[in-house]
Amino acid sequence: MKPTVKPASQFATNTTTVPTAENQILEANPNSPAGEVKPTSKSLASQAVSGLKWGSASTVANAVMQIGYTTIMARLLAPEAFGVIAIAGVILRFGSYFASLGLSQAIIQKEDLSNENIRAAFTSSLVLGAFFTIVAWLIAPFATEFFDNGVGVNESLLVPVVQVMGIAFLLNGLSSTATTLLQRNMQFKALSIIETISYVLAYLGVGIICAYLGLGVWSLVFASLAQTTLVAIGAYMVVRHNVLLHFNWTSYKPLFSYGSKMSIVSFLEFISISLGSILIGRAFGSYKLGIYDRALLLVSLPMHMLTRTVSKVIFPSFSKMQSDNEKLGRVYLSSITLLAAAVIPVCLGIAVASPEIILVLLGDQWVESIPVLQVLCLGIPLSFITMFAGIVCDAKAALNSKVVLNVLFILVICGCFYLLKDYGLVGFAFAVFIAELLRVALYQRVMRKVLDLSYKTQLQIYLPGLLNGVLVAACIYGVSHILRSLDIPMIVVLAAQIVTGALSLLTLTFVFPLKLLREQIGQVIAMVGFNVNTSTYLGKMISRFKKDFI
Repeated sequence: MKPTVKPASQFATNTTTVPTAENQILEANPNSPAGEVKPTSKSLASQAVSGLKWGSASTVANAVMQIGYTTIMARLLAPEAFGVIAIAGVILRFGSYFASLGLSQAIIQKEDLSNENIRAAFTSSLVLGAFFTIVAWLIAPFATEFFDNGVGVNESLLVPVVQVMGIAFLLNGLSSTATTLLQRNMQFKALSIIETISYVLAYLGVGIICAYLGLGVWSLVFASLAQTTLVAIGAYMVVRHNVLLHFNWTSYKPLFSYGSKMSIVSFLEFISISLGSILIGRAFGSYKLGIYDRALLLVSLPMHMLTRTVSKVIFPSFSKMQSDNEKLGRVYLSSITLLAAAVIPVCLGIAVASPEIILVLLGDQWVESIPVLQVLCLGIPLSFITMFAGIVCDAKAALNSKVVLNVLFILVICGCFYLLKDYGLVGFAFAVFIAELLRVALYQRVMRKVLDLSYKTQLQIYLPGLLNGVLVAACIYGVSHILRSLDIPMIVVLAAQIVTGALSLLTLTFVFPLKLLREQIGQVIAMVGFNVNTSTYLGKMISRFKKDFI
């Protein structure tokens, strides 16, 4: 029998509610605690598309800036600096899941949200943020001892870095309610502008200047804190929610009933994501961790940029259709099909071009990252694809399955690391790939129960991405094989690889797409409502997709 999953309406209260964004958008008004409601005729679908447009523009801009930032900082700082930040990040993220208690997800997922709920969420976030800032300062010397096993961890540097970066708990406590309300109300234009401006000022401004002045690892610390501060200021200027503290348990209960479970799930996900930093930092030290961290960043950054915008829009959208399994199942399958068709080819292309990517972007001192990057390109795309199954579980409040799944993932990756640790960083990268394959299988079982999707249907949606990925990688390999034999600058080779990959992927996606992929693209085009000139080649191609869908 298919298990019953309670809808989010169980969290409803009898207080005056703030309308959700299903049939209207909340636009900022400084005279209203959570934003004055201005009704519009936009549907949930059109709002989601608008969010994707703005989020995608911000994502592209941030991706370009982050590539430039990483290239510059990799030449100004040693690998150890990035390793120290990675270890500090693990320690601090450990507390971040307890500091938030899943309240952000609860605000988005709750169908009826009152002003008292908002005040309760802000009060909790602020108090917990201040508390964990103090805790981070006090326990930093003890937490860092875990990584101090004589393999090159600079404890005298790591302790103050953790203590200062702990201020982020307080800053996040101040900003989390405002940024979450922006997501819930699908105000992605404002959120995108805030994130882009804060990144420019913090990383390209504060970070690079501090690194140039010789501040070393502290340039990374100050850049991170600066961005968090700017996001907090920008988000509140838009939302202007009520900041009066609130201590009525009635307003807290519906948030904590969902948020506490979500916090457990998020913590387990943190453990699974951070195992690389934990195990490598413990076994090999900060230098090796820096090598691994940069390789992971180079493959994760494009994937993160491709998925971060979609995931922000998908969770509130999924939450609003949580009671309609058939509709939610269709949207889920469509999302995975389109995502896999982009993510898998990009990752396999990165694997082929990894020598040029490492040497051009990071420099000769990072050459050890090349084989690690190549193996990570097999596992990381699976991690980002299964993220959407996790979002379905969040929207349906099917959190017990996520708990079991993440526990099994942690056990498998630890076991694989133990068996492959003699192979160093490459061995751990293979452990990640094996564990991600398991996660795909487990999430398919969960989706079979939650959305009643057959295994065959779930496996089919990977085919366009896998086939296109192999063909794109083959095209890049052919060009690389020819150009590497010639005496030409490596940056020219990388440019040719990027152009080859982009052209081959666009051709396979829009000119010669597989039937399943063509149907999903047609559905998106029909939803967006493109009006095109059919006399042009582009117009004819778009019309063909629309015709296939209709």
